[in-house]
Amino acid sequence: MIEFIKKIVPDSVKKQVNHYKKEQLKKEINKLPKLSKDGLSTIITDKLKVNSGDVCFVHSSLDRLNLDFSSFQVLDILLEIVGSEGTLIFPTYPKLTSYKFLKAGEVFDIKRTPSYMGILSELARRHSKAKRSLHPTKSVAAIGKYAEEITNSHQNSIYPYDKESPYYKAYQLNAKAIGIGIKTTFFSAVHIVDDLNLVKLPFNPYKQELFEAVCKNLNKEEIIVKSYAHDMDKMHFNLVKFFESQIDNSICEDIDIQGMKFFRADLKKTIDEMTKLLDKGISIYRF
Repeated sequence: MIEFIKKIVPDSVKKQVNHYKKEQLKKEINKLPKLSKDGLSTIITDKLKVNSGDVCFVHSSLDRLNLDFSSFQVLDILLEIVGSEGTLIFPTYPKLTSYKFLKAGEVFDIKRTPSYMGILSELARRHSKAKRSLHPTKSVAAIGKYAEEITNSHQNSIYPYDKESPYYKAYQLNAKAIGIGIKTTFFSAVHIVDDLNLVKLPFNPYKQELFEAVCKNLNKEEIIVKSYAHDMDKMHFNLVKFFESQIDNSICEDIDIQGMKFFRADLKKTIDEMTKLLDKGISIYRF
């Protein structure tokens, strides 16, 4: 019923509703205690368990934090924490859903297509030492020791989270996944489980069409990258509820700090536990 209502409501009304929600969110965020640079750094190290040398997959929504410093400084805080031996990874997806992006024939430019996954991901994409994966809809930007290794084969992923993807490589490198300003609702790497176990899922979460997307690489050459796109009519699940009920919080945990949302996860252990659950017929699509 909710999806039907969404389809019949005029776009102008949707925009008004979204604007109202954003204004209300700003008011709520402004009521929260101010978070300093030292305070955020302490949360990342003490609560999210990020250490020097870590490979860390970062999900974020800085607008949901009441920072008393510029959001432009958050990337520097993270880079300082992981140090020269560490690696940061950020999702850098385009504005449209995967299916709409591919169906529209949009060209993905590895240098110029912006990230719509929050200001932190866009800052990471623009960083002078960032490496970006060549994938039209599920690209990532990585900075640090393993950046090249993590991003160099994503163009071979017809399923965006498969064994050629940065997500699986992060899993192999025992990465940590964190959320800054958001809950596990946005924990993207969970789809590794889907892409490696499609026949075990209750349904195929992808559209049947295999797209051939035009992408521009670092040399401005146009190449074709083949990829499937998620069927958004099937992508209904509650990751927060799933993790609370199925995964021990020592492995994956949502954290509320003075009204601000965070999460931390051991990526390998989380994916391994989810795979074991799937073998028992339990998937995120039941929640």
